Amino acid sequence: MLRPHRLAGAEKVRVGRFFDGGYAMVDRFEGIEAAYSLGINDDVSWDLDMAARGIPVFQYDPTIPQLPEDHELFQWKPVWIGGTVDAETNTETLESLIRQNGHENNHDLILKCDIEGGEWPLLQRTPNRVLRQFRQMVFEIHNLGYLANGVDGNNVRKAFLNLTASHYVVHVHGNNFGGWQVVGGIPVPGVIEVTMVRKDEGTFAVSDEVFPTPLDMPCNSNEADLFLGRFEF
Repeated sequence: MLRPHRLAGAEKVRVGRFFDGGYAMVDRFEGIEAAYSLGINDDVSWDLDMAARGIPVFQYDPTIPQLPEDHELFQWKPVWIGGTVDAETNTETLESLIRQNGHENNHDLILKCDIEGGEWPLLQRTPNRVLRQFRQMVFEIHNLGYLANGVDGNNVRKAFLNLTASHYVVHVHGNNFGGWQVVGGIPVPGVIEVTMVRKDEGTFAVSDEVFPTPLDMPCNSNEADLFLGRFEF
């Protein structure tokens, strides 16, 4: 399900800062209505690159008292993101945020999600019709080793089935802060960055790229990047 594909006629570009916080994406941003940035911490470099393209960025992170840097196209709210709405814990779903922002009928959105494991309930419970509103999505996926466990493994597969029903993986990068985990005797990154493109964006074919690519950089600049090869098993 996570096997990388190429989008015919499309090039990639790095979005965000060097090392941790930057992502390889397909260089097609024309007509994007808005970007959703889930998880900020101390880095808005991806958000600034979106804003530099004239794209408003809707940001969500309750773990910070304020943004590390502001911009006229930024809209930040300190709310949690989950699989269900919960007013007591200040948790919203991706679908509820889209509705609040008036984007429920828009299919020209972009998503970046780095919420430290919170992506699992989001991916499992967000209706695919909501995911299809995003032309591109970037996820930092934590604990890929869950695949080796019974219940957790089934939940991971359900999440990936939901995600890949409408999108192809076009880029993978192992976060070297997460090291390696073993699934069925095969080493996989404990944390992996995955770029997805909606299937109706063009013609796709299985990629022969070797990862990391020249666009990639180790998240931990003091250690070597994780070699993933073609990421096919």
